[in-house]
Amino acid sequence: MNLDKKYIFFDLDGTLIDHSENKVRDKTVELLKLLKQNGHEIFIATGRPPSLFYGIDKELGFDSFVAANGSIAVYKNQVILDEPINHEIVSKLVDYAYENKIDVGFESFSDYVVNSRFSNFVDKFSDIFHLHYPEIKKDYHKTNSIYQMVLFHVESDYKKFEAMFPGLRFNYSNEYGLDINKDGGLKERGIEAIKNYLNIDKKDIIAVGDGFNDISMIEYAGLGIAMGNAKDPVKQSADLVAEHISEDGLYKIFKKLNLI
Repeated sequence: MNLDKKYIFFDLDGTLIDHSENKVRDKTVELLKLLKQNGHEIFIATGRPPSLFYGIDKELGFDSFVAANGSIAVYKNQVILDEPINHEIVSKLVDYAYENKIDVGFESFSDYVVNSRFSNFVDKFSDIFHLHYPEIKKDYHKTNSIYQMVLFHVESDYKKFEAMFPGLRFNYSNEYGLDINKDGGLKERGIEAIKNYLNIDKKDIIAVGDGFNDISMIEYAGLGIAMGNAKDPVKQSADLVAEHISEDGLYKIFKKLNLI
């Protein structure tokens, strides 16, 4: 048994994927291989649902992940956490948004679709993360489990929605949209499910990210790492700050930690 074994959770966008080049850097690919060779376990921890992985998990050798900001957790291809948003709350928010001409995205295990296209925010949101332009399926939420939604809203007063819709959490994703999740935590919910499933110690968990939705998992982990390209509040939540993704900061920080 490797007593120094670490369980390492990597955000995707801005951590594993360098969006300036829309690719995973060669040094990052090397890092992941070396971590596995050295007996550590690696996980994706992302706001994306599995439908937006585009095969990158298999390409990089991941068979375990936390998705949809903690609503789904999978360990070695076995689902261990499956917590869709309450159907009634989804319907209430969708009705409000449609009446106010605000587009909503639906993220299920297998799809990413929208209920409308009142604005161009939907496609601008996709452009930032290099996602496909979603189809319009207005009533998709009525017959499918929804693990996360996107509210395509750019005004800074978005926190008002949390008062309007108790049980939901609204989190800034990019300038064109907000992630909508169940209240009560984000990615750390999925990480905790895996922790409990494997009966591991939190001190052996490492979480790495760059976005606002990574703050809670960075604070939860035994060792939290922020990317150099992260915003200041993310860096302030971390134990360590790596160099910028474009400078192979991910590889360098794990080299410094003597894990590769």
